Amino acid sequence: MVKESSHGEVRRVEDIRFLKGKGEFVDDAKVPNLAYMGLVRSTYAHARIVRIDFSKARENPDFIDGITGDDIKGSTAPITVVPGAKETKRRQLAIGKVRYVGEPVAAFVSKTRYSIEDIIESVEVEYERLPVVTSIEESKKAKVKLYEDWPDNLTVRMGAKRGDVSNAISSSKTKVNAKIGIKRQSGAPIEPRSYLAIYDKTKDTFDIEASAQRPFGIKNYICAELRVPPEKVHVVVKDVGGGFGTKGAQSYPEPILACILSKKTGHAVKSTLTRSEDQLEDAAGRDQYCEIEIGCDEDAKITGLRAKLEADVGVSGTLSISVNRTQTLLPEVYKIPNVEIESFCYVTDKAPLGPVRGAGRPEAAFFTERAIDILARKLSMDPLELRRRNLLKTDEFPYDNGAEGKYDSGNFLQLLEKLRPEVQKMRHWRDKINDENSNLVAGVGTCMEIEDTGAQFKETAKISIKEDGIVVVATGSSPHGQGIETSFAQLCAQELNVPLGDIRVEYGDTNLLPFGIGTFGSRSMSIGGSAVVEVARKVKSEIIARAAKIEGLDPESLQIDNGQIVNVARDSGQSLKTVLMGLRLLVQKSGPIEMYSEFALKGIPYASGAHACSVTIDKDTGKVRIENYVAVDDCGIVINPMIVDGQLHGGIVHGLGGALLEEMVYDDDGQLTTSNFLDYTIPESVDIPENIEIIHVETPSPLTLNGAKGVGESGTIAAYPCIFNALNDALAQGSSATELCFSPISNEEIVNALRAIK
Repeated sequence: MVKESSHGEVRRVEDIRFLKGKGEFVDDAKVPNLAYMGLVRSTYAHARIVRIDFSKARENPDFIDGITGDDIKGSTAPITVVPGAKETKRRQLAIGKVRYVGEPVAAFVSKTRYSIEDIIESVEVEYERLPVVTSIEESKKAKVKLYEDWPDNLTVRMGAKRGDVSNAISSSKTKVNAKIGIKRQSGAPIEPRSYLAIYDKTKDTFDIEASAQRPFGIKNYICAELRVPPEKVHVVVKDVGGGFGTKGAQSYPEPILACILSKKTGHAVKSTLTRSEDQLEDAAGRDQYCEIEIGCDEDAKITGLRAKLEADVGVSGTLSISVNRTQTLLPEVYKIPNVEIESFCYVTDKAPLGPVRGAGRPEAAFFTERAIDILARKLSMDPLELRRRNLLKTDEFPYDNGAEGKYDSGNFLQLLEKLRPEVQKMRHWRDKINDENSNLVAGVGTCMEIEDTGAQFKETAKISIKEDGIVVVATGSSPHGQGIETSFAQLCAQELNVPLGDIRVEYGDTNLLPFGIGTFGSRSMSIGGSAVVEVARKVKSEIIARAAKIEGLDPESLQIDNGQIVNVARDSGQSLKTVLMGLRLLVQKSGPIEMYSEFALKGIPYASGAHACSVTIDKDTGKVRIENYVAVDDCGIVINPMIVDGQLHGGIVHGLGGALLEEMVYDDDGQLTTSNFLDYTIPESVDIPENIEIIHVETPSPLTLNGAKGVGESGTIAAYPCIFNALNDALAQGSSATELCFSPISNEEIVNALRAIK
């Protein structure tokens, strides 16, 4: 039974099994004839492979079999690379040379999990070290080329332009130029990636369980890289312990290698990464830097924006071009007549870059919103007022932002005005703290944010009603914590007018639907939810048509009321409802019902928000504390407030970690020095503000059937600039001219900036 909370909101139905310890994760799977896959990974960032020898490994009684890149070269295709990036031709196991620490060079199967480390140590690999490229600047010089057949180390170059930026900025009354960046950061899901592959010799098929955000994506990668037809591959995704983008877009070697070794050995093969392996190989995010210039006229109206974006994409992977989303969203929520942006992606000897919660969108907000605050300070203007003067108005939608972004809807002024009284409270508090002349200095930061929430325009859904009368919703979306089972059931219940308890949501199985896209890019509710609404409307029409035929009535007189089909007659102006039958009886009389939809957007929905936070900084230690945080958010129509608020809370905390704590650090030899949670610090309970207030604005998207836009990344996108603007406001209270512009910021860097105040 689906229960409501004390506030009348529907509680998440999926949480019950987790609270009872009944979650189904890949690493918990126990199947017959199970063996365990281990990977021998490169200990060098750049080196030629001279020799790989399994001789000593074969002496281990648990060793079953092993393979190298040369063994599978003829039977596999290179790792999938997104169109628009140069082809790397990298393989699931390195052939010839390695290009980052942790790159797999050999794979093997062990009878027990506990022998894996011993076997790894006994595999002999001889390397010839090569010079290492660990920075964008070194990559630009191209003295060392990662890919010998490339002319340089540049994998992607793109740009966008509208108007005459040079003239607009040169003739501006006031202009600012800033260098801003976010260093490399991990998605750091609590559950490392895990896969189970079972080859059926009699059917010549593969069954795979995966910890992933995209079951169909995993299937497509396996089919393409193993060169097998789709009907030979079945992928199932059950419960997932977090993804944050790292399990969404990248083609990783493990599922393909597990399939190969299952076929080769006859065992079911499980691969579960350790935390360090996950950090070494998972596609990291950010590592993007911007030179941005903004000019404005005498009325503080922005005249032009010019920017140069550069990203360190590591060795380049399946989707290492988050810079494209940054470029598209850099104009943010402002009306900017002249825009010119250039974007560059460079390869280095690091693991591939990829999407991490926001995937280029936090970078856009951080770069532009930091520059807006810097401009406001130069103008001696309230940052809220500068933003207000430049916001797009409601009658200007749909709006082309000049960087290939076409905003569908929004009410940015309402967002700002709802935030304003909260900011005034924070500023009064700030002034009181600073007047006390204590060991703390306080600041208040504000920002706006916008994000596209329609990544890949299609999604699928199917509704089936069998003899038991239960409504089964199958979706191509695949959750990893977003509450889809609850919210999709709500959408279906609302459309069909049936009890929530009579609806079951299924997902994560490539046999359920012809295809599906998955869950990432804040897309599930806007596109996946629209697919559910669309198919529910088809089912509703079919239910009414069947009931009308059985009863010999006009379909116009029939309705569905709480799962019962009723005849609505009118007598003396009053409606009289007669119950005809329930869904169970209907399908027993007329047969099962099954309907399918492929919903396709005709444009991209854009969510938006206005955030503010207050911070204190300890003058001696540089320790930052987020005192209060307020998010005014517009994700379109809110389907489940509890779930939406939870997504925003989680996103804000994720952004807090990115702003203050999280950095993947490589030394000069390309060794990752933050390969565990002792060295790579993520937010703990003591780092999280006690008060995160959420205020909703609902501007329905005209593109989605449920009016929703998406919310999974909004909090992260806004948190970076919001927190940094607060830090810089704190420094400005002491008349410091320092601008902190690189995230994450360390306590030591803050202390150095504070010295300008003392």
